[in-house]
Amino acid sequence: MKQLLFLLSICLIAMGCSGNSRKDDPDKTKSETKVAETKVEEGNEDTIPKRNPVVRDLNPAQLKKLNALLPKKTVELLVSHLNDWALVQTDIDFARVYHNGKSVFQAIEKAVSTKFPDGYNGMEAMNFINKSFALRSSCEAECTEFVMNYNFLDLQKLALYTKGKADDDFMNLKIMAEGDQGMHEPGWLNFFERTWDYGGGSLLGDTNNYTFLETSFKVIQKSDLFKKDLLALRQSVLNDMEHRIYMYPKPVVLAEINRILKTKILSYPEAHRILLLKQSIERDKEDPALQFNCSDPEQNCDWGG
Repeated sequence: MKQLLFLLSICLIAMGCSGNSRKDDPDKTKSETKVAETKVEEGNEDTIPKRNPVVRDLNPAQLKKLNALLPKKTVELLVSHLNDWALVQTDIDFARVYHNGKSVFQAIEKAVSTKFPDGYNGMEAMNFINKSFALRSSCEAECTEFVMNYNFLDLQKLALYTKGKADDDFMNLKIMAEGDQGMHEPGWLNFFERTWDYGGGSLLGDTNNYTFLETSFKVIQKSDLFKKDLLALRQSVLNDMEHRIYMYPKPVVLAEINRILKTKILSYPEAHRILLLKQSIERDKEDPALQFNCSDPEQNCDWGG
């Protein structure tokens, strides 16, 4: 009988231990689940792109004015474009957002021009956007047409934060060629002195054309990200070099042309164009005539009018 009671006690103790073990299992599983969830949450935080502090959001007053001036869809495009800039992490991201901006600018220009046929009035109405990141209100063609510009200095600052060098090089060249702001397509260049809305004289001879062609040639060899943009800029530089009005004397102009031709900074078609330009200047029998040293008021240059 004692043996029977002893065996019964052993069984009861074993059952109790087994019960406690089963009660602990849910707690252990629950704990492991929490750890797993925490790791997932931490992983998600790492994959969410951080907004770049350089990019400023539009404030409520700016948004209110935009909604009063532009169609809802156009406002959404503009806001989305700024958000895209804020999430740029690499030079590849930078190139994508920059090039996507062309269609955004076209939509804004169309909407503003529809509401304000006069370019100056459109520019004035959109002036509040000038305090935003990178966006600038402007006009062209004697201010008869409204246009959107980028502030290249803002984009240059953003490029400093990204991984990769192609966007830094590109923005430096845009500023070298066009100044602090401009459009996607090349406009008036710093290598050309404007004396009126539609004309002026080439600054070929001050070495800046050479510097741009040399620097941009090296950048194009390093990356294709902005190759098309830089090739378009180079074409504009060559176009200005072929203008028949020159601000410097003929020997100075030819000296820079010779330097450009002697250095390996041109494609074959570009070299051919500049060689023909050199021959034209040396021959100097064009009609209408080439004009040199136009920075001297006594030359009475007609500025290509």
